[in-house]
Amino acid sequence: MRRPIDFIPSAPQRITCQSSGDFETVCDAEELSVGDVAEVFFRAWDEPAPPYRVRVHEPNGKVILAQVLRKLPTGCSYGPPPVRFEAGEAGSYRIEIAQLYGGQRGSALLEVA
Repeated sequence: MRRPIDFIPSAPQRITCQSSGDFETVCDAEELSVGDVAEVFFRAWDEPAPPYRVRVHEPNGKVILAQVLRKLPTGCSYGPPPVRFEAGEAGSYRIEIAQLYGGQRGSALLEVA
């Protein structure tokens, strides 16, 4: 069985977002409500070269986070901290991640109640 680089063991407190593309997005919570802080990690099947661009869009389409990462936050104890943002309204948050200088990219939807 092929495992992603820096495999994150499945834990009951983590939810996998509806992901597509070269990256899988994982949120460190069972469910999110308005006002909660989402902590997001990423899994990659290949070893993509950094840096990475991350964008988070609110349900209304507004970009609430735009960040460039040198290392991919994977949830491992020796890795970088997760990408954090506050869920200000209910709905589907779109999370996009892409290599700045490569072709790998992914997107995910995170539901907030």
